[in-house]
Formats: sequence, C-alpha cells, structure tokens
Amino acid sequence: MLLCNARVITLDERRPRAEAVAIADGRIAAVGSEAECAPFAEGERIDLRGAVVLPGLVDAHAHLLGLGIYLAEVDLVGVESEAALVERVAARAAGEGWLRGFGWDQTRWPGGAFPTNEGISRAVPHRPVWLSRIDGHAALVNDAALRLAGIDATTPDPPGGRIVRRPDGTPTGLLVDTAMELVERCIPPMTEAEREARILAACDACARLGLTGIHDAGDDLATLATLERLDGAGRLPLRIYAMVEGGRGETLAPWLARGPHQGDRLTVRCVKLFLDGALGSRGAAFHEPYDDDPGNRGLRLLEGERLRALLEASDAAGFQVAVHAIGDWANAEALDAFADAGLRPGARPRLEHAQILRPADVVRAARMGVIASMQPTHCTSDMPWVEARLGRRRLEGAYAWRSFLDAGACLALGSDFPIESPDPRKGIYAAITRQDERGHPAGGFLPRERIAPVQALRGFTAGAAFASFAEEEAGRIAPGCRADLTVLDRDPLVAEPREILEAAVLRTIVAGRTVFAG
Repeated sequence: MLLCNARVITLDERRPRAEAVAIADGRIAAVGSEAECAPFAEGERIDLRGAVVLPGLVDAHAHLLGLGIYLAEVDLVGVESEAALVERVAARAAGEGWLRGFGWDQTRWPGGAFPTNEGISRAVPHRPVWLSRIDGHAALVNDAALRLAGIDATTPDPPGGRIVRRPDGTPTGLLVDTAMELVERCIPPMTEAEREARILAACDACARLGLTGIHDAGDDLATLATLERLDGAGRLPLRIYAMVEGGRGETLAPWLARGPHQGDRLTVRCVKLFLDGALGSRGAAFHEPYDDDPGNRGLRLLEGERLRALLEASDAAGFQVAVHAIGDWANAEALDAFADAGLRPGARPRLEHAQILRPADVVRAARMGVIASMQPTHCTSDMPWVEARLGRRRLEGAYAWRSFLDAGACLALGSDFPIESPDPRKGIYAAITRQDERGHPAGGFLPRERIAPVQALRGFTAGAAFASFAEEEAGRIAPGCRADLTVLDRDPLVAEPREILEAAVLRTIVAGRTVFAG
C-alpha cells in the first residue's frame, strides 16, 4: 500500500512531516515524498487528497468486553434523573431473565443523591435487574435481584464494599465495590458465542473511531481465552495489550504459572490490581475524609503485605504491574508498594487513573519511572462536582497531566471506556482545553494542567507505546515500525480545539490493512 498526497505527522524527530507512506508486509517501508516512497510499495496506491495521517491512536486504558456489553444493554448514559432511569428500564421490562443496564450517574441529577430501588422494583417486579453506575464501582439492583442473592437487613458489608441501607437497615438496592459481587455471582455467565460477539462489536466500534489498539484494563480467564482464540484465528482486528485481572486468584494464579503471552495482535504481559474504588461513588481512598461525606475516607481494597506480595509475584513471573489508584491514599500506597517490592529494573509500573495525588507524589512517581496512565475525559466529567467532594486544597494534584510531564513521567492517555466515550478525539480535546464540549468553563478547569496538542497526541500514541514496551515499533511513523495508522480529515496539532471534535475518521489501518474506511 502507498498512501500519498497526504499530510503525515510522524512524531519521529528525524522527519516530523512527510507527504507519503509506503507499507509492505504490515510494516512502514518508507516515509517521505511520493517519489521516495513509491519504489517500496507494490500494492494499492491511495490518494488521500490532503488528509492527515497519524501514528495509530491507542487507548491506554479501556474495557473492551465492557464496551461490547454496553452496546447490548439498556443505555443509561446521560439520563437526567432517577425518574428518567426508571422510565428507560421500564421500557425494557418485557421478557425473562436478567435485565441489565449501564451508565447512570447521579451527579448529573437534581440534588445529586444516589438512587434507591423502589422505582425499578415497581416497574420490573418479575425479573432481576442490574444497573451499573457509569464508573463500574456501584450498581443498583431491584428487590428481585436482592432476593436471589439472599441480601437483607442482616447481611453484613463485605470487606472493601458497602451495602447502602435505609434507616431501618433494609438494603436500598445500591451496592458499592465488592458488595456488587454478592449479586454478580447470581448472574448467569455469558456464553462463549455472546462473549465473542461482544468483543468483536466493541472492536468494530473502536476502529470506526480511529483506534488501532487498546490496553484492556483487567480481563478474567474467560475473556483472555476468547481473545487468544480470536487472535489465533486471525479475527482480532485491533492490537490488544491485555492486563490479567489480579484481584481474582482463579485468574491470576494460572497466568503467573504460565507467564506472559505474545500473539499476533494480542499481548498479555501485565497484571492489574485495584487499590480503591471510584470518586463518583465515594469509594476512592483518601488520607482525609470527603468534604461532602465526613467520616468517609473511601474504600481500601488492597494494601500492605498482601499488595506487596502480589506485586512481587507478578514481577517475578515477568509481568508488568498496573494498579488502579484514584484517591491520594491509593496513589501513595501504590508508590510505597512499588518501592518496597523491589521490582526489576525497567519494570515500568503503572498508575491507572492517578486522578488525585499529593503534589509531592507526582514528582516521586516520575523519579521512580512510574507510568501515569490517565484519562482526560474523567477530568471534564468530574469537574462540576469534584470540588464539593474534596475541597479546593486537594485539587492541587488533581488530573495533573502537565505536572506529570514536567516532572519527567511518561503520560499514557486513554478513556476508560465504556465509563467514558471511546472516542479519542474527545480525549485529545479534553487534554488540550480541560473544558466540556460546550467550551465550559472559560479558560478550562484548573487550566495550569492543560497540555499542548502534540503532547496530547503523544499520549494516545508514543505514550501508550512506551507503556506497553512497544516504543521501538509503535507510536511513530518511521521505517520498520508497525503500519498502524489513523487518517483524519484535519490536523489536530493546528486545528482549533472545537474542530478536533468535528474531525472525520477517514481510515483506520492495522498492520497495513484497512479495518475501517469512512
């Protein structure tokens, strides 16, 4: 394939801009003018008519199967009230078996109070209902689901979780973090055919948005097995850097015994651990209580010797370690554990989210060589209410993208989809502006942490490549690199921020083959 008449942004310092790219055997054969590249390409010649060619965009923190499930369930993203949630669920009440939905966010509702299940229990009394919050760290279930799980006023809160209760002790139907597992285990597992179909549907959605790869942040045994089968059969359209879900022994132990896996488009060489919950459900763990919930410091899901033992075992088996850490306590605990575990040189441990840190820990993370795997749209989603949660003082180290870069850290950017949109254009826009899509607030939220367009682009390309040990063959357009490319109708480095949101994805190329053409 020869891509010509293009504006090529290579992110390669030796030749930052070019007009053509030659591809052979799934790799970049040449970069430069059409005359320079033509001798290296014997196949299709594609005239891009001035379109912009970027290194393939990669989401450095996402949930592929979660997106596939979301596409198949009741869509609750953007519902504006508890009544609207009930109405949307009631419209799907007919049928049998579990009714599942995803995406509600009470911070968008008048008053911002968490929902209770009276409405959905009346609307759907005959079948169990499971409605996941947008962050995946809380779920609302109806009375039928509570009965199936045997949850009542006498059921104790599990370690690392909370059953939200009424004043008389009866459950409201809201389950936070590990309490969700009490009901989840009652939901019949999806079939292999369903799992495969949902993964492929999610891959297709990502390709349409210009993504050539994702870092899949926490997969269980069944999902990893499905990914391996798809990759082995040549049916995986994107590159997947998969993280083994480290919180489940039945998943972690077999993979530690087996060691990392390198397939064609599937790489499994990272273990993900959870240290705390999410900010929206007040499960993120802090040194001090929430300003709007005195006495609550969040949920500490993993700490101390247990955390260090898992880090050491994963590292010894050849896996990179990544920890979900949102609150300042969780991030500090992760850094302490990385230091105490004595990880191998070049281990590249990752902080997943790294949302709220004490400023000194930002500098400490960079000095330790810790990768900051962050999601720009989390900032723009959280900014209407995060100050009420934490107060102004703790926001000094909030969503600190520029501070990480200034300290010398590698910044790998993603979305955490389906919690946020999988669209990387929205992530680049948020990183540059720290504004919502209407341009609010003026100047951006905590604007000192905005980053330049090229830094945002590197986060979705070179940063993601380094975070997955692929910097020698990905994240830039240069001879010998993988031919993973994203083609847009405009240049995100010079376009007005609003225009980035409006950019059209014209083509997505993985290993020299077009997986989407607009």
